[in-house]
Amino acid sequence: MRALRDGIVYIWEGRLDVDPAVTAEARTLLSSRERARADRFVYDHHRRRYTVAQAHLRRVLGDQTGDHPVNICFQYGEHGKPFLADGPVFNQSHSSERVMIGVATGGRLGIDIEKRRTVRLMSEIAGKNFAPDESEFLHRTPSPDRQRVFFKLWTCKEAFLKALGVGLTEPLRSFAVDPSRNPQNTLVQADAHGEDPADWHVRNIPCSTGAEAAVAIDRPDIAVEPLGYDPAGL
Repeated sequence: MRALRDGIVYIWEGRLDVDPAVTAEARTLLSSRERARADRFVYDHHRRRYTVAQAHLRRVLGDQTGDHPVNICFQYGEHGKPFLADGPVFNQSHSSERVMIGVATGGRLGIDIEKRRTVRLMSEIAGKNFAPDESEFLHRTPSPDRQRVFFKLWTCKEAFLKALGVGLTEPLRSFAVDPSRNPQNTLVQADAHGEDPADWHVRNIPCSTGAEAAVAIDRPDIAVEPLGYDPAGL
């Protein structure tokens, strides 16, 4: 068991493209609620990704709490965000075959990872969903870097909404980030959510090649520390 330290967000990254034997093992770690949710997926690859992601989450939390992964008991917030009654705080994100998990002793925590990919009508999507300054920042970015910057902005924004516990039920343009101003805290405006950017730590973090990732937590003086990377397996 790892002893969690205050002032640190621990980050773990893994893969979801595992063989059927690993998926079957992962299913044994899930609760009846999670297995029922997995069974509602129409496509096998969606079912596998969810099953393996939840098993990874249970294993990571078990390593931090000393509990067996099967005994991790999730509770759920108003918008379905899971939490542990006695901590630690955590959040997970997955994109395609990648999964990322963040764990900390306290605070509101959000994690997002996105595989970089072609986005049709990128400027139009940014104009509709991003704050005006963000859209302008993306527009000024040289074309070869625009995809990377789009996902840097997107991950910071989604991580912040996940930290608030609302996810994409709130509009992305209701607050603003700027990675060029302060890499340690990209959040520059969040009045619509009653939040002071000075109270937050929202920034992009390292991840595997071909993706962008971000963390958001309402602890301004915090460090990010990797727990490790598991390319395949549990």
